[in-house]
Amino acid sequence: MREFLNCLGTKVLLADDFTDLSYHVGTYGSNTLWVCDSNTAKMVRPLPTPNVILEAGESSKSFTCLERILSTAIDSNLGRDCTFIALGGGMICDITAFAASIYMRGCKVILIPTTFMAMADASLGGKTSINFRFAKDIVGTFFPANEVLICTDSLRSLSNKDFMNGFATVLKHSLLTKDDSLFNILAAQKQKIMDRDQETLKAVITISLQVKKSYVDNDPYERLGIRSALTVGSTFAHALESMSRLQWSSGQAEAWGICKSVEASKELGLCTPEFCAGVIKLFAYYGYDTNYKIQRGDWMDYKNQLGKDKKAVNGVVNFVLLKDQGEYEIRPLDDEIVKKLVMYPSV
Repeated sequence: MREFLNCLGTKVLLADDFTDLSYHVGTYGSNTLWVCDSNTAKMVRPLPTPNVILEAGESSKSFTCLERILSTAIDSNLGRDCTFIALGGGMICDITAFAASIYMRGCKVILIPTTFMAMADASLGGKTSINFRFAKDIVGTFFPANEVLICTDSLRSLSNKDFMNGFATVLKHSLLTKDDSLFNILAAQKQKIMDRDQETLKAVITISLQVKKSYVDNDPYERLGIRSALTVGSTFAHALESMSRLQWSSGQAEAWGICKSVEASKELGLCTPEFCAGVIKLFAYYGYDTNYKIQRGDWMDYKNQLGKDKKAVNGVVNFVLLKDQGEYEIRPLDDEIVKKLVMYPSV
């Protein structure tokens, strides 16, 4: 394995294949707690003990499952020098890192992401979380992993739905840098990406993580407004996910939310109509629903979910609005603009 990036003390290593990954993992020893979901647990046979296997899906990102992880660590007499190892997508990485951050006030954590979203985004930057009362990622900490191990072989087995769920993040990162290299790959190599060509995927994930690092390094705890750019679209998206009781996948909601963000920018004259149209065309090109509207009767529920956004200051919700490639502005939006963007018009 080779280290290609270091962010907030997290070493990010890229494996050639599963054999390379397995050899490296074998160096961790037995003082570990493995956390997987019901799908990824099948990737390691036999699965080292102790371990916790959570049901796959966003519903496992809960206090109940967090308690299972901590209880297993205690029952296994693991000390502060132990290592929690997460093998799975964003849900597994988030909840395992959160558990590690609070177990004995912090133990080591290794993340082995197995989905596109986790590889290209969720595993880097130190954000940990669980959902609570249908609010997404509302409880959590900042706790960078010790290592992140990337092996694109695991992307071969993902369903097309799960693959595309994470790909929205890569599209987003291509819009957050003035460097066109990622955008150009996405525009020109769709077939190779959809065919899961390993070298293309490695290039896309590597550049995507470098984009994220550039924001995280300059604002690690999201206090300066710099790192908030990475959440473009999430204010719109998380409200939709929460309103639907998490029936919308994170990636599909994120893609929709980014399109709402650039539409808001166009409404306010912050971006050109051409830039807005180009962003929407990019997401539509990869098959995302960019035109969805909520029912008029759901407006108050949606508005209530918006109010829970973590970027809210003194009760005012702030939106990240793209102005151009690599340029953004953070500001509140009038309800009437949000309504126009997300809701079916009156007849």
